Amino acid sequence: MIVAAVAMVVVCHIGSHQNSTEPAETVVAEQPQKITRCTFTKEQIAAIDSIVERKCQNGKFNGVILIGQKDSVLYERANGYANISESILNTDTTAFQLASVSKQFTAVAILQLYERGRLRLTDSVAKYLPGFPYPDITIHHLLVHRSGLPNYHYLCDRKPMLDDPYFSNQQIVAELIEANAGRFFRPNRQFQYSNTGYAVLAAVVEAVSGLKFENYLQRNIFEPLQMNHTFTYRAMPSVSYPPHATGYVSRNKPADDNYLDHYLGDKGVYSTATDLLKWDQGLYSGKIINPDTLQLAFQPMGRRIRFGTNYGYGWRITTYADTIPIQFHSGWWHGFKTMLVRMPHDTATIVVLRNGINRDGGLGMTQILDILYSSVPTDTALFESDNSDPYEIAETDSISSLIMDSAEVVDTLP
Repeated sequence: MIVAAVAMVVVCHIGSHQNSTEPAETVVAEQPQKITRCTFTKEQIAAIDSIVERKCQNGKFNGVILIGQKDSVLYERANGYANISESILNTDTTAFQLASVSKQFTAVAILQLYERGRLRLTDSVAKYLPGFPYPDITIHHLLVHRSGLPNYHYLCDRKPMLDDPYFSNQQIVAELIEANAGRFFRPNRQFQYSNTGYAVLAAVVEAVSGLKFENYLQRNIFEPLQMNHTFTYRAMPSVSYPPHATGYVSRNKPADDNYLDHYLGDKGVYSTATDLLKWDQGLYSGKIINPDTLQLAFQPMGRRIRFGTNYGYGWRITTYADTIPIQFHSGWWHGFKTMLVRMPHDTATIVVLRNGINRDGGLGMTQILDILYSSVPTDTALFESDNSDPYEIAETDSISSLIMDSAEVVDTLP
């Protein structure tokens, strides 16, 4: 039975203690055709709710899950507490720290500036950040995690917590210049997930646009898409941030801010499940970026094509049952665990936001896809385990398997 929209919004209250060469021309994949009606059945939605219900009753899900298609919310369920000590429940308007899901906003900001002729993807980062000590690293290398940059966490850990109204990601660049630290490898030699790269990309956005990164996102993404409950967070005591969920590192212990919370680009966006649906669906509309430009983000450029999961610009890329394209990202930071999954062939969106009170027995994304696409048989595990810190899933491939010549990388750009 095809339904135009199925809205199922449930709030579970379980109790406060429960839980280098110039690349050639890009060949961009054809934009998937958008559907005009929703394609999932009431029975499928009910089957998903049954799984979520068991997780809720067993105290293994604290957060919000949303499934949408086009502008319709097919399923949404909020469970548990945004703040235990104040007995504040999670709802569809609760803002969660997105952790590495924030990277797709950074990537789109860069692509917007590219589309407007403000930068080229093959430009050296040093062109926009004078003194940047790695002149052979390009914007493209940062976007696809092939830069080899050192980990900024260890460069900045000697800095005290600051409350500077002019704080920006330029401080990370200053630390890289001061330290002039060695790199893990020469650019484009291999894929190595890099939070430093995306923090530097935020600094590029600031340098090119003349705006603080948070202001750029607000003006160019959040406001145009009416993401009214979405904001960036730099952990500055003098700033009054909108209400948001608390991340928990154990059952009742809130996570504390630290110096890493001052930096954006690799993390730091807070959003709600409904705002993330606006974000994902808004990407099809052309309102904030031309869909043809956006397709650059979904080209498999991070790793060899033979890998089951690849990386584009701010999105991981895979397929379900070798036929259905999947674009996704996960994150983990300060007790928050997040996942945003998009299926462009039928404009479907899955959002899972958790704030970490219960860390085990999470909601399996493949299990949800098995229900939504039950007519497509598969036994393939699409999503790697999310058990590393900080704020990103582990890269399990050996270094030797990732070393490759630049000619083997699909990095053909305009």
